[in-house]
Amino acid sequence: MQIKWGKAEWKNAGLTALATCVCHAITLALGLKTGYWATISCVVVMQSEVGATLVASRDRLLGTAIGALAGWAAVLAWPRHGAVMDVAVLGLAVCVAIAMCNVLDLKSAGRLAGVTVVIVFLLHGAESAWRAAASRFLLVSLGVVVALVVTAIFFPKSLWMGLRTRT
Repeated sequence: MQIKWGKAEWKNAGLTALATCVCHAITLALGLKTGYWATISCVVVMQSEVGATLVASRDRLLGTAIGALAGWAAVLAWPRHGAVMDVAVLGLAVCVAIAMCNVLDLKSAGRLAGVTVVIVFLLHGAESAWRAAASRFLLVSLGVVVALVVTAIFFPKSLWMGLRTRT
C-alpha cells in the first residue's frame, strides 16, 4: 500500500486545522455551551477539493434541517412516556428523515438527518425539543459557514466556479 502525502494533502490538513480553530474560537467568544457541534461540522465538511466541500456543506445543512424537523415532530407527537414506544417513535422518525432525503435525491444527507433526529429526540430533556432542534441546526450552520469562508479565502476562484456548476 502506497501512501500519497503531497502538497495538496498538507494544504487540506492545514486549512481544515485553520477552519477548526477559527470555528472553535467563535464558539468560545459567543459562549456557546454546545459549540462543539459547530466545530465538528466544520471538520466534517472540509474536503480536499472545493466541489466536494460544497456538496458536503449542502448535505450537512439539508440533512441537519430535515433531521431537526423530524426529531422535533417526533417529540411533539410522542413526549416520551414509555421506553417501548420511545424506541418505536425514534425509529419511525429516523426512517422518515432518511426517506425524505432519498425522495429529495439527497441520499448522502440521510445519515446526517438520522443522526440529528437521534440527537434532538434523546437530548431534548434539558431543553424544549424546538430549542434543541433549532440550536443543532444553527450550530451546524455556523460550522459550515466557517468552512466555506476559509475555502473561499484560499480558493476563491474554485469556489465560485464550483457554485456555478452545482446550482
